Amino acid sequence: MNAITDYALPGLGPCLRLVDAQPLLPVLQAAMPGWALTECARQPFEPDICVWQQEEGFWQQAPALPKGMWLETAVGAACSVIADVSGAFLRQHPDYIGLHCGSAEIDGQLVIFPESHRAGKSTLTSAFAAAGFRVFGDDVVALTPEGEGVSLGIAPRLRLPLPSGIDSEFQDFVSTHQGPCDDRYGYLALDETLLASHGAKRPIGAIILIDRDNSVTTPQLTSLQHGEGLWQLLQQNFADTLSDQALMTKFWPLVQGMPCFLLRYSDAYQAAEFVGRHLSKALKAQPSSYTSPSFEAVMPEAPSLNRNDQRCWRARPTAHEYPLGDELFVIIEEGGAIHRMNVTSRAVWLLLQNEALDIDELSKTLTAFFMPVSREQVAKDVALLLGQFLVAGLIESVDCAN
Repeated sequence: MNAITDYALPGLGPCLRLVDAQPLLPVLQAAMPGWALTECARQPFEPDICVWQQEEGFWQQAPALPKGMWLETAVGAACSVIADVSGAFLRQHPDYIGLHCGSAEIDGQLVIFPESHRAGKSTLTSAFAAAGFRVFGDDVVALTPEGEGVSLGIAPRLRLPLPSGIDSEFQDFVSTHQGPCDDRYGYLALDETLLASHGAKRPIGAIILIDRDNSVTTPQLTSLQHGEGLWQLLQQNFADTLSDQALMTKFWPLVQGMPCFLLRYSDAYQAAEFVGRHLSKALKAQPSSYTSPSFEAVMPEAPSLNRNDQRCWRARPTAHEYPLGDELFVIIEEGGAIHRMNVTSRAVWLLLQNEALDIDELSKTLTAFFMPVSREQVAKDVALLLGQFLVAGLIESVDCAN
């Protein structure tokens, strides 16, 4: 006869059934120590997430796995179950937005670092714990409408084996705090001083974009425009059912005054200690002045206009505009895609909202405003920018006499 046991989680209620899979329970409890998993009465209907232990591993089914998934180890099964219960929690709390990021508490506020391909988000989160900072998660943090980060109580998970050459203190910390692991992943065993419990909240104080570069000898923390952080949050979230416009409405008020930085580093532990020591000083840094026009949108690659193009252009009416520092985010049609403009492309956009201009007139105006800057370079930038604007449907050609 099968041994069937159901379990509940705070904020979710009964959500998990283990069938002959009791060996998975201590692994789950160790991997999510801040989110209490408790046995409950057997449910009349099968919970959404079910795991069966079989001869050489585990079989799991969940809403995200309608056909099921075979998992070879208890740690692999725990990773999959945790991903599913995290998704279930966010669906159960639609006022929260799930952010795909690591996070650590510094001076009573959270710094969050969104996912960046192979930049070592989980390793950096673990390094913050090793440096003595309480972490709120290495993969998912929930964001409240008031701009607070909410911990789910899940321990950082490191990819194994650890990279060679990492700081010896960090290696010792990982060795001392090794939790459940297999050949691919290992969870850290952290107490409540280093891992926030499920439901713990802290205001988000800064967004840190991360760039791991082995050529960097000393960690570097550089101020960025607020728009960099907003753009990352728009891309690194789990709100699949929300349009870009709905996400913009949620994120824009929260990040208007939120500092954003770029952290370049080679060693995660050194980077965590560096941020802990220098963040308060870095908060006083100011973004730069002129850069080449920058424009980002989800669209096919746009060809540059010919620099000798003599057509005049004007801005099309917009549905929504969201200024953020020196940058501007524009939505042309209700429910449409978001277009991001930096300080220079925003200047071009504002000029074209006032009057129809050609490439030469725009280049003269920008060169005069952003002196010293090469007229030839500005003309090249403007031709490329107008090509992007045109493909995105932001501008239209008009009679130059108008």
